[in-house]
Amino acid sequence: MISFETENLRIMLEAGYLYMAMKRFKEAREIFEGVCLLAPSSDVPMVALGNVSFVESKFEEAIKVYKKALELVPDSAFAKAYLGEAYFFNQQKEEAVKYLEEASKLDAHGKTGEFSRSLLDLIRKGFNPNEQSETK
Repeated sequence: MISFETENLRIMLEAGYLYMAMKRFKEAREIFEGVCLLAPSSDVPMVALGNVSFVESKFEEAIKVYKKALELVPDSAFAKAYLGEAYFFNQQKEEAVKYLEEASKLDAHGKTGEFSRSLLDLIRKGFNPNEQSETK
């Protein structure tokens, strides 16, 4: 593995997210793939890569990538939260609840846990993300 400063990796991740915000998904994917190679034991760039698929509404693909992140870091609240979200948007509520509850417990006082609990609350209130996108 090539030694690469954490700050440089962070900047590359930010660039990937900027491309994603501009809907330049190919470039975002390429950047995140590169960061995955530079930080092969980190779940963060793998989750970012999954986020590109998620934003493109390719939920099955996102689920596969988030599961790869969990292979790297099995107790990653971060990866579990995003995996739960992808299951939720893919109409697999039981799986979504499972991963969101795990993420909530793993990060009981942090932002990832808060995000997970917010999604769990939406699920319990009967929110359906697919119905929302159809009304636009």
